[in-house]
Amino acid sequence: MSISRSQGFVEDQFGLGLIARAVEEGITVSRPMGIMIFNMGGRPGQGVYKRSFERCGFRVTKLWQTKVIQAADTDISALVEIEKNSPHRFEFFMGLAGGSAHLLSNGMGLREISHAISVYSCQLRQLNQVKTIFEFLKNGFHEINSSLDLSFEDDSVAEEKIPFLAYLASILKGNSFFP
Repeated sequence: MSISRSQGFVEDQFGLGLIARAVEEGITVSRPMGIMIFNMGGRPGQGVYKRSFERCGFRVTKLWQTKVIQAADTDISALVEIEKNSPHRFEFFMGLAGGSAHLLSNGMGLREISHAISVYSCQLRQLNQVKTIFEFLKNGFHEINSSLDLSFEDDSVAEEKIPFLAYLASILKGNSFFP
C-alpha cells in the first residue's frame, strides 16, 4: 500500500490517512477499558492529532512531549506553500526552547527549527456503541465517515448521543435500503 495514497479519511489532507486507518482498525479490536498509545511527530500540530482521535470517540490524554530539531536537509518548501495557500498552520518552533509555534512562511527555514514529539493515551468512551457505529459506516457508508464527529466537551452529551447513533446505525444496518 502506498503511504501517499488517499485512505478516504478527512485526515488525508494532513498526510495522516494511515494514522486514521490505524485508529479505526484499533476500534474494531479494542476491549473494554483498552487503551491505545500513539507516538506522534508534531508537524501537522498537536491539535490536528488530538482532534482526529476525539472525532472517533476517544478520550485523549497527552502523556509526554519533547521537541526535536528538524533535520537541516529536510525540504519544507511544500509545507510553506500549504501554509501560504490554506488556513492550516504547521507546528514548528524556533530551536528547542521555543514556546509557541511559528509560521514557516516567516523565514523559519533559514533558522534551526524543531517540532514536537508527543505520546498520547486514547481510550474509547462507550466502546460497544462506537464499534457499532464504525461497523455500520465501514459496510457501505464509508463516505459519511469524514463527517462523523464523536467528540464532545461534556461527557453527559456523549452519553446521550453516542448510544442514539449506535441505535440508529443498528436499525439502518438491518434495512436493505437507506431511507
